[in-house]
Amino acid sequence: MAGRRGYAWSSLAICVAIVLAALLLHGVFGDIGLLYTVLLIPIGLAVFIVAHDVLHRRNAAAAERRQLVRERDHVRRTVDFIADPDLTEQERLAVIDAFIPRLRREPADSLHDRYVLVPELAAPARALLERARRAVMSVYTSQAMRLRLLDGLANEVLLPRQIWEIAVLLRTQTRLWQEQERAMSGVVTPELRAVLAPQQEALHRSAAAVEARVTRLERYAHRVAEADAALRARDALARNDAYRALLAHTDDTDGLAALEAQGEALEETLARTVRQAVEAGHTLTT
Repeated sequence: MAGRRGYAWSSLAICVAIVLAALLLHGVFGDIGLLYTVLLIPIGLAVFIVAHDVLHRRNAAAAERRQLVRERDHVRRTVDFIADPDLTEQERLAVIDAFIPRLRREPADSLHDRYVLVPELAAPARALLERARRAVMSVYTSQAMRLRLLDGLANEVLLPRQIWEIAVLLRTQTRLWQEQERAMSGVVTPELRAVLAPQQEALHRSAAAVEARVTRLERYAHRVAEADAALRARDALARNDAYRALLAHTDDTDGLAALEAQGEALEETLARTVRQAVEAGHTLTT
């Protein structure tokens, strides 16, 4: 509606300009000025049409960009997928655009294996992946992380890589288990069991290895949580003056001594728990 109103006002402005030009030229040149006006009319209309077309294209492009931003944000909120952390920004956007129905853009063949759709995983695989993601999220939201007490490489580079590798393994396991189910859907002969048994053993061994990786992530997250607990204890220790004042008013010298000893022990605990959290992060690379 606003575009149409702008077009109408622009048309009116052009007409008024032409009339004023005609009057001006007639006043200066007489009747020959009318001839100049007639010649100016198509030129003015051509300029107007070109300017309007340029403006229309520019507005349409801006509207398309705004809509695309909204649609991409919607995909990020509603489509659960894990992307390869090595994707470039353009490749990541190409993956996101594949989930926008009106675009109907298929990502390049090279990108099909660079993301994992979580709903396509088997239920046990989704549960295992969710455990890994919760562990990583707890590290990212920790106070130790905010205070930069942890290894930046382990958190900013290694953890996304861990989630991606776990997701890829779970996707492969899901596909192979589906393959096993299809193979077992009919009559199962001893020969078929002999073929499938080592394959299923390989799947079980792979599943156990992924479970171990997730457990290590959870162990790391637990160490970080312990470091956070030590930080909270240090914050609580800062309030000891209020408690000392309370005990002083009650002449509790034993209580004062206990508070002082607590402060010394806490500093040692804080240093140890932060160090253990950092060491747990280092073990993820091995």
